[in-house]
Amino acid sequence: MKLLLTVCLTCTLLYTAESLRCHVCDNDLCTNSTSVECPATSIVCKTVTSVTVTNTIVNLSVNKNCSSLVSCFTPLLIETEWSVNRGFKKEAHTQFCCVTDNCNFQTLAIPNPSENGKQCPSCASSADSLAGTCNATLSCAGVEDSCFNGTTTSNSKEVLELGCVSRNLCTLQVAHEALFGSNATIVCGAPWSVRISAALLTLALTAHKVLV
Repeated sequence: MKLLLTVCLTCTLLYTAESLRCHVCDNDLCTNSTSVECPATSIVCKTVTSVTVTNTIVNLSVNKNCSSLVSCFTPLLIETEWSVNRGFKKEAHTQFCCVTDNCNFQTLAIPNPSENGKQCPSCASSADSLAGTCNATLSCAGVEDSCFNGTTTSNSKEVLELGCVSRNLCTLQVAHEALFGSNATIVCGAPWSVRISAALLTLALTAHKVLV
């Protein structure tokens, strides 16, 4: 009986995966989309609005597509914002994943670009990252509530990685691999707070005046 139920459940899931329909964009800003039948390997519909910044070049894109469950690493049915900021290179996304026909029809808001009062160590340029000589400070923005540090490998050379990240990516190895590569070693930590630092400085100055 258990075997029969397992077989039935498997068949139902396979049928659902094969018959799922999702919206797919026709251009980078998704001003038009088409409902398509997804392949059996794609059991999730995804819509994502992304902002990438390389040095001073800003690019906005909207994407809607069929997705595997693994590549959609944010929680299902919850609109989620995530971001990684290296200083000289940043990507921020607002993403929604769902499992019913054409459920990714909506276009999501642009990720919050405002500075949030937190700071992290960073590299001033890709050259500093490659050389491992990073001593810059980066103001975090939006949902970037953690600092990250670690290394990746490029052309057999170790590359230093520093910057701001949203905490919802910190424990997701699949996200690390997608963002930094399969050989990356990334660790998250608490950010510095501009407000807390200012408060501590004020307290220190007050104490100094009292003592003097």
